[in-house]
Amino acid sequence: MITLVFLAIIFLGTHIFLNTQLNLWQPKELTEKQKIEDFEYMYSILKDNYAHFYEVKKMYGYDWLEHKEEFKEKIRKTKDNLGFYHTLSNILFKLHDGHTYVLSPGYYKYFLGIFGDGVYKDMFRKSEGHYKMWEEIFKKVYKKGEVEDPFLQTRKRENIETDIIEPEKVAYLKVYSFLIDRHKGEEEYKKEKEKIYDFLKGIKDYPYLVIDVSDNGGGSTKYWVEAIVAPLRNKLKEVENLSVKKTYLIRGGEYIVKLLSNRIPDLRNNTIDKLPVYDLLPEEVKESFTYYVTENVVKNYKDFFESIEPIDFKGKIFLVVGSSTYSGASIFAEFCRETGFATVIGERTGKGDGGWLTTSLLRLPNSGLIVRFDGEMLINHDGTSYFETGTIPDIEIKMIPKNPFEKDEEIKQKILQVIKSLESEEKGIK
Repeated sequence: MITLVFLAIIFLGTHIFLNTQLNLWQPKELTEKQKIEDFEYMYSILKDNYAHFYEVKKMYGYDWLEHKEEFKEKIRKTKDNLGFYHTLSNILFKLHDGHTYVLSPGYYKYFLGIFGDGVYKDMFRKSEGHYKMWEEIFKKVYKKGEVEDPFLQTRKRENIETDIIEPEKVAYLKVYSFLIDRHKGEEEYKKEKEKIYDFLKGIKDYPYLVIDVSDNGGGSTKYWVEAIVAPLRNKLKEVENLSVKKTYLIRGGEYIVKLLSNRIPDLRNNTIDKLPVYDLLPEEVKESFTYYVTENVVKNYKDFFESIEPIDFKGKIFLVVGSSTYSGASIFAEFCRETGFATVIGERTGKGDGGWLTTSLLRLPNSGLIVRFDGEMLINHDGTSYFETGTIPDIEIKMIPKNPFEKDEEIKQKILQVIKSLESEEKGIK
């Protein structure tokens, strides 16, 4: 009898626990009050910490902060949780900032694999049950797109494309994304890295190598440092200074200051009036920003070289960029342009790319949704905003194809024209 009673207690307890957990993950409609509270919380943090209100107003004539009541009314009109999610996403979309958005269930999974054990550990733990709920909501409406992590979405096709534009002379390497599957042991990245290495080894005697990131939306700096720069590092011997320092402006909001203070203890001592380009900054920027940070784009780059044998490539490298080049791919473009590792050709990289200092996240208390936002403003050497300018190529060429279905082939032909033109003008290319 004691045994039966004991088993019954265990069964009942397990039943209650499983039902409780199941109910936690079932979609529960947020009340209007909860939705407004979440929006107010997000708005208050962005108001004091988001970095690009000035640029958005200058570039698009749109004062995002002035539309608070309009946004709240849109939130009130949402009929269900999914409507709330999309309305919130559309509100952030008006900032024209690819680094500011609501994490979908897929992005939550991907970011969990990167930040789940770091400074955002508690944030992701608190939102775990909520995102199981959001995943159930999305599964009822979408097939996979918003549920899959972004890495899988970028691998719908081969991520690496190689070609020989002109035999024994011009080799071509295209990388569509620098995202790394860290959340899955980097298995796919290791295969791609090996494919790139084998290709580079096979064309090491070519006088020209073209690396195309014109459709690359970014990812990890580790990708291009380890998979591309490391094998070609003999080219770095031609570089006088590998320290590619970038300056970021920080507003005085406590949220972002507290977040950055863990890695930059002396942040509060770096007031922007100490910047050499302070006098070049617009008055609105001087009034809105309090601190600055200067960091090297690629820290400890040699750490990526240890396990990779160098390829003795002595030719000329071109990096092709375009308006779709963004984030981690833009960092690569900046590295190439400032060090001379490669000649950057194409169109300006994507505008609305605000900086690469850190990934700023905030969590909405009722919905559990996590919002990514830019907490720093990257400035160029002349004090202008990188959000506005993007990376300006060394050689600008039009990238808009006559035939969209022949885009890559047209780009390859334009590259050949650039090379032939430079050779005929005797620009010193060997």
